[in-house]
Amino acid sequence: MKAVAQSDADPAVDAFSLYDAEEAVIRQAEAMLAGLSDAAAGVNALADAYRRGYREQRRLVRMSDRMQLDLQRANQCLAEQRRDLQTLNEALSKEIEHRTRLEAELRRLADTDSLTGALARRRFMEISAREWERHQGGADPICVLMLDLDRFKLVNDSFGHAVGDAALVACVAACRANLRPRDIIGRTGGEEFAVLLPETGLGYALDAAERLRGAVASAPVEAPGEGVALSVSIGVAQARRGESLESALQRADAALYAAKDDGRDRVRTAPGEVSS
Repeated sequence: MKAVAQSDADPAVDAFSLYDAEEAVIRQAEAMLAGLSDAAAGVNALADAYRRGYREQRRLVRMSDRMQLDLQRANQCLAEQRRDLQTLNEALSKEIEHRTRLEAELRRLADTDSLTGALARRRFMEISAREWERHQGGADPICVLMLDLDRFKLVNDSFGHAVGDAALVACVAACRANLRPRDIIGRTGGEEFAVLLPETGLGYALDAAERLRGAVASAPVEAPGEGVALSVSIGVAQARRGESLESALQRADAALYAAKDDGRDRVRTAPGEVSS
């Protein structure tokens, strides 16, 4: 009777208990689905962030590649410019060297008689003027010589200009061999030369002039079939206090013509010279 009584219990109570459990399961399932949805949303957000990061990374990689390529091209351009600049510098250096040599040669040609190697008249006067001024302020004497090859026109007319040129070269070579390193010789005319003797009194200047005269007379000059005898006339002048170089050269030139008038091949002093 008791068992029957349990089976006869209120079915509404049992039905309510069953539905309540199902509702709880359903709620749990819904909660799980909501959690899964939230997780899916999070995964999707993470995936979107990853995709954005990946795209940005690819963009940065492409940008880096372009920058590397641009940098490589810039380095190549700089290397080419350096090579071009080096080539230009080398060419410029050669041009400067060429111009320097050319200027030096032009100065040498302007300063030097191209035939004999003696100083040109302008350069002789420039150097001599400086020496003259320096000596005029001191106690040391200074002398000038004027030299002229005797009968030079006859040499040219008899043997030709080539032999005449050889005679001029021989004259200067003989003079240089008998002058001091500090002495100065210049070609002042066709066959006329001037010599400056620094720190030299009249006595030594006369001795030097005689040595030059003898050396020129002994200088060998060959002409077709025979030798050519040379001689030179020389005028000597010592600087007077306060006298200009031009004035002393004029007095030496007057002494030169006195030597010519006395028969050539000799040394004469300017009128009124007194040995110091």
